[in-house]
Amino acid sequence: MEYVIYVCDTETTGLDSRLHDVIELSMHRITDDVQKTWSLKPFNVDSIDPGALRVNGHKLEDLKLQTKHGRDTYQDPMKVIVEIENWMMEDNVSTENRVICGHNVAFDRDMITQLWNKCNSKDTFPFGRRMMDTMMVEFMIDYAKGSMAEGYSLNNLIKKHGVKNDKAHTAAGDVKATKEVFEKQMSFLKSLVQGK
Repeated sequence: MEYVIYVCDTETTGLDSRLHDVIELSMHRITDDVQKTWSLKPFNVDSIDPGALRVNGHKLEDLKLQTKHGRDTYQDPMKVIVEIENWMMEDNVSTENRVICGHNVAFDRDMITQLWNKCNSKDTFPFGRRMMDTMMVEFMIDYAKGSMAEGYSLNNLIKKHGVKNDKAHTAAGDVKATKEVFEKQMSFLKSLVQGK
């Protein structure tokens, strides 16, 4: 059975997937090494958490489309999800055979699920139930070794694996870094399985 892994990351207007919105979404398809990133207009500008914007660097006036940059950058979420679905269909696998991968991926999956729900497109959600979390993979490796780390943030894993992230807290930068961490984890696990 063939599985296609998509490394994903979101930047959002806050932490509550029902109240807050995805404003930046990046996906890297492992099979053909293609990454795409989208910027989305929020559904609810009144619920934007200023603390979230301090972390991800998005500007309130841009998200409210009060600037030319905002109007040029942030796209209609309905159009974005159609573009994403069309791009993902290039993989020629069923929804159930797509695996969403990320760091603390349950958060991103929930935000992406709510994005599709808010677009009244629940039936076309492009992922099945399979998830892979680089944070949990690292935790399990360390647990098996008997040497737990102080923490398992993406920043900690980047340092541990010697990965660079020049654009931290952007969806595109975090996806690139997560993909590299994931590849190093898989390389290590393959070496154990193959006895090398």
